[in-house]
Amino acid sequence: MKLKSFIFSTFMLSALSLSAHAATITFTLTQDGCTGTCGTAPFGTITLTDNGSGSSAFVTVKETLATNERFAGTGAGDALEFSVAGAITLSNFSSGFGAGPGPDTASTFGTFLESATCTTCQGGNASNPPGPLSFNVSSATGVTVSSFIANAGGYFFSADIVGNNGNTGNVAAMAGTASAPEPASGLLVAAAFGLVGLYGARKRA
Repeated sequence: MKLKSFIFSTFMLSALSLSAHAATITFTLTQDGCTGTCGTAPFGTITLTDNGSGSSAFVTVKETLATNERFAGTGAGDALEFSVAGAITLSNFSSGFGAGPGPDTASTFGTFLESATCTTCQGGNASNPPGPLSFNVSSATGVTVSSFIANAGGYFFSADIVGNNGNTGNVAAMAGTASAPEPASGLLVAAAFGLVGLYGARKRA
């Protein structure tokens, strides 16, 4: 019975660790709102990663543009626009980026509650940075990936870029795709072995 209790406890701890593990969700910039086109989609990705828990929970945002693209500074949109319900704080920006206005409007894709701006971008200049752009989103009550919401048009993110064909304009992302972080797979294996061990112990009891 002691063995059975030990295996059961191990399984429960593994399962609880898995359920508490950080969530990750990735959005893909596929919507083209450039004058003409911004070239060939997808134009990049935005990955949201949970960190911490409770009121200390925060999300790391990372925007990675596709090859041969860079951020633009056209005045219509920003490096990244998004919406999170409630009062938030943006921090730990990658070099060349900072907090932008909120709310902010991306001409084609509507208005978003928050934005991050490229502080060095001018128009579609070749010297504009290609990124990636990264920063943290936090609040007094905690922020998780589920705190990010779509705007009135159904868009979660918009970005002002120089496309891979040289045109400038806004591109956007709609629904994201959830994915389990790599460490979670190890916990799943541990939980599975715990379950198998529990079953064997119960048969012997």
